[in-house]
Amino acid sequence: MKRGFKIVFGVLAAIIAIGIITFIVSESLVIAASDGQNYEDADYIIVLGAKVDPWGPSRALDDRLRAAYSYLETYPDSKAVMTGGQGPDEVMSEGDCMADWLIEKGVDPERVIRETEADDTRENLRFSCELIEEDCGQDWRTQKIVIVSSEYHLCRARYVGKHLLDYDFGTYPAPTSLVAYKVRYFIREALGMVYTRLFYI
Repeated sequence: MKRGFKIVFGVLAAIIAIGIITFIVSESLVIAASDGQNYEDADYIIVLGAKVDPWGPSRALDDRLRAAYSYLETYPDSKAVMTGGQGPDEVMSEGDCMADWLIEKGVDPERVIRETEADDTRENLRFSCELIEEDCGQDWRTQKIVIVSSEYHLCRARYVGKHLLDYDFGTYPAPTSLVAYKVRYFIREALGMVYTRLFYI
């Protein structure tokens, strides 16, 4: 009986240890990617959507929009694809909300491309690249493309892009303005990375 208990206890301890190590490694990757990389002077940026509240962009979406606006101000030759469909609890598509916000801030509408059908990160990137190809008139892979999203989301977004589309996207961070959200989302993203690697792609 004691021997059986020791075996069960040993197996459970090993599973817990593997889980903790996996989480630590995943969290390290998320943190390491949060500063962005290779984001200078893109032909196009893809701005990933977030929830639209009844009164306008949510805090997470507002953070991403401010980062996108800053990027477009810094690199005036870049164009932006604003991507995200409309959820059942949203008053409009995320893509339209983001595009309208940028244009109201004074960004030339010809620099703003709307993608309004995507439901997740895979569709965000795939649909956006199709629109980029239509816009530039050649294979989208000939363009330098940078993903703009919350800093905690960059690791997973880039991983999805690399494995789904076989393209090495640059990444540009949108700093999370609420510290409480930042801590929670960094933890969630570490778990999200594990799920993505195992089941998503």
